[in-house]
Amino acid sequence: MGLAERQYQSANDDRSWGGGGGAWSGLSDFRRWSVNTWIIVVNCAIFLLGATLLAKPGIPVLETRKVPVGITNVEVDRFFLPDGSRATREDETRVGQPLLRPILNRQTNEQVGVAEYRVRPPLDALGHFSTQKAFLEIQVWRFVTFQFLHANVLHIFFNMFGLYIFGGVVERYLGSRRYLAYYLVTGIFGGLLYLILNLLGYLVLRFNLPTIPGLLFHQTTVPLVGASAGVFGVIMACAKIEPDSMVQMIFPPISLRMKTLAYGFVGLALFNLLFTGKNAGGEAAHIGGAIAGFYFIRNAHLLADFFDVFSDSRRPPRPGQPARSGWSWLRSASPAAPSAEVDRILAKVRESGIASLTAKEKKILADDTNRLRARGG
Repeated sequence: MGLAERQYQSANDDRSWGGGGGAWSGLSDFRRWSVNTWIIVVNCAIFLLGATLLAKPGIPVLETRKVPVGITNVEVDRFFLPDGSRATREDETRVGQPLLRPILNRQTNEQVGVAEYRVRPPLDALGHFSTQKAFLEIQVWRFVTFQFLHANVLHIFFNMFGLYIFGGVVERYLGSRRYLAYYLVTGIFGGLLYLILNLLGYLVLRFNLPTIPGLLFHQTTVPLVGASAGVFGVIMACAKIEPDSMVQMIFPPISLRMKTLAYGFVGLALFNLLFTGKNAGGEAAHIGGAIAGFYFIRNAHLLADFFDVFSDSRRPPRPGQPARSGWSWLRSASPAAPSAEVDRILAKVRESGIASLTAKEKKILADDTNRLRARGG
């Protein structure tokens, strides 16, 4: 994918494309970064930390359990190497090392199966998503953490490139808080669809039922990582916000309308899930993110309460209390104090996105911007 044209948003023009939620502000003043820029930076920082300072010691993660159905069993709490020798502490922390644990029949104490492990980097081991970890072991944080982990350089590059190209449009439309909620929610729904299809696939195999295309029949321990479910949600949002904008593809080198590109990606993911099985788990997450994106960009008011853990965003501020805001980058610093009306409009942008402004409010904001520019602000 590539940019058909790169514009920068003026105060009265919300139909623009650009990276990072507006013009990329650079590393010199992180206080003015957009949420989209922060998401990209955090993903890259976690990837670099996971490849360097936090690359080891590794943690053994269960991959498969091979045991006959219906046997009451117990897993031995000692690790062994594939050749049958006892694993040392060094073996148990060496990233990439395969390990085994015998599975015994509780009644006869005879070995009836084996559990296969692989030592993974610590961030990956503690943060990846799987049906076993997120559902059966109730480690619910993995619905979020897997969105910030990536398998390799190409994996993170294409996901962050997608956010850089498309994320800014969605953030300007939704506002910073709702954009962050939107991104996380679409990723969560990606993990949720993966989990549902994997559980159904497990039940079909467990009870010897007829197979259904699209279910995930792999082990419930297979890991899922990556931001692509959220990226699919962002692309679906762009299909609603800018359906007829032209996007230049890198390969093949053709231009497509935004909605054609978005629905084409979803159709390809669905085809791979139903018929090829190639990266079926990843495609399930893509589709889950796209479905959630399609819904929430049309019902964005539901995102307003996502971060209401200690407060209620629906409650108006008390008299004399400033509007709730932690998003200082939406307005450049100026030696002149802004008017109350401009502050009110900016607060509305932060809460509901620029798309919520009336024509009159956009004009007021544009006039204020021009005034600041004339004064060198």
